Amino acid sequence: MGDHGAGRGVAAQDWFAGARVRILGAHRSFSMEPLVLRAFQFGEELEMVQWGRSGQRVGTGMWWTSQDLDAAHSIPAQKVEVLEVLEGQLPEPDG
Repeated sequence: MGDHGAGRGVAAQDWFAGARVRILGAHRSFSMEPLVLRAFQFGEELEMVQWGRSGQRVGTGMWWTSQDLDAAHSIPAQKVEVLEVLEGQLPEPDG
């Protein structure tokens, strides 16, 4: 985990992780702008990201298709299997 989650779940520094993941359960997600429905399918493999800011609680409960929150689609972490971390480092899961 490094020091991303040091101090009671608060990030000591900005952090980012990009990973190749497999979808473990069907899930539907809307983006904000433009308003687009994305249907994630069981077994689908794609690249997704997580990130956080220094001084904020480390949250790993969602995976995102992009850091552009308006256009991104998200899926709960329990519906994702991380196959390979491609960039950065994942912090410890929320406890």
